[in-house]
Amino acid sequence: MELRNYLIFTWRWAWLIILCAAIGAGIGFAYSQTQPRLYAASTMLMVNQDQGNFARPSPTFDDLRARERYALTVRQLLLVRPVLERATEMVEGVTVSQLAARTSTADVGKTELFLLTVQDTDRQRAVALADAIVAAFRSLERDLLDNPYAQGSSLIVVDPAYAKRNPVSPDYVRNITLSVFIAVLIAIVIGFLYDYFNTRIKDDGDLERRGGGRPLVIVGKLKGATPAAQLVTLNDPASLEAESYRMFRLHLDAFAPDKRPQVIAVISAAPGEGRSLTAANLAVALAQTGRRVVLVDANLRHPILHTFFNLANQGGLSNLLGGSAQAIEPFLRVTSQSDLYVLTAGNMAGLPAQLLGGSQLERVLNGLRQHADVIIIDSAPLLTFADTTLLLRAVDTTLAVVRAHRTTEGELRQMLALLRQTEIGCMGIVLNGVTKRQRRFNFPGAQRAQPVARLPLANRSETLADAGD
Repeated sequence: MELRNYLIFTWRWAWLIILCAAIGAGIGFAYSQTQPRLYAASTMLMVNQDQGNFARPSPTFDDLRARERYALTVRQLLLVRPVLERATEMVEGVTVSQLAARTSTADVGKTELFLLTVQDTDRQRAVALADAIVAAFRSLERDLLDNPYAQGSSLIVVDPAYAKRNPVSPDYVRNITLSVFIAVLIAIVIGFLYDYFNTRIKDDGDLERRGGGRPLVIVGKLKGATPAAQLVTLNDPASLEAESYRMFRLHLDAFAPDKRPQVIAVISAAPGEGRSLTAANLAVALAQTGRRVVLVDANLRHPILHTFFNLANQGGLSNLLGGSAQAIEPFLRVTSQSDLYVLTAGNMAGLPAQLLGGSQLERVLNGLRQHADVIIIDSAPLLTFADTTLLLRAVDTTLAVVRAHRTTEGELRQMLALLRQTEIGCMGIVLNGVTKRQRRFNFPGAQRAQPVARLPLANRSETLADAGD
């Protein structure tokens, strides 16, 4: 993963990371509040090596090793149970197990000195316990070391026990830092798992990472309770969303005049991705540029285009495909947008697959080519029904629609793979329903949607890249 992707991931989940960090800090603080305050008393000690059997005028290497082992032995004997039991008899208010858990020894640099440290909830008692352990060891030293030659105690107190006024535990900084670190790590894991299992495409960057390339058009969420209210190119032509749809004409004009696609099918992988809404807005946007446009509703199972323009769905494409009518002109509905006509789905008589797979489809489209500069066709979901695959054999190219937070990576890749297998071209992808849309457009000549640009146009040998896109 590139650094940019890590930064995008961090920015997207910053709210969760900050929230978990705050919760972790609170937990660390609350945990520290529940812990007892412990004071540490330390005394600096040294083992006298010139006692008993270890007194030698000229020590050998073995003598030095024995001295070192002897010093380590004394350090360990300070922590044995008999010594601690004797110390607890000298100082009241602490048990042997508590004292064992709170007592430790440590080296003082690279010297023969070491520290004996005792922690306790009472500062003065911590000092008393440190002194008591030294006294207990001295009283039991002959038995513990089994050294009858010792003339005195081998343990020398270099610095008497002393405890600072500030407690050493709980360590608020350490506990809070550790809690924040664990909480941030949990937040990152949650974000990673969510992104791993949630394959829904969120924005244009996510679309590119998941194999769809850069979208041709990016459209935000459209307001409106009815399909007609969401026809922004007609109802609010000055809006940013309407301008986004009008930018599509730049991609269409990028083709050479003799290779410019005339019949464009708007497709999507699954229902509810804004395919019909995109087709209707694109048709209006193209008509507003002076082109003569025919919008065809080829979704014979669930026709909806007539509701965008408040038209009756009486007579249309299904009648032409069924052979009950020959003339196309009577079925072209006039809309409030000049130069835009709608061919509704009509009264279906037969299975959609039979109608769209018959020979009449070519005849109808050839007839429409005589009436329009551009023909926009709304289709059924590509991965749900076979109708669209049959329809695409007669079109020039396609335009895929992906809805943010709805279309999954698997559906996107399956749709593009099906287009490649059937050698049906795709101009690119329209990404709609984006929550926070950047106010820019992907003009022709900018970075193209690479996985899509390699798809050939239907019934042509050249690719979109060769056609000048």
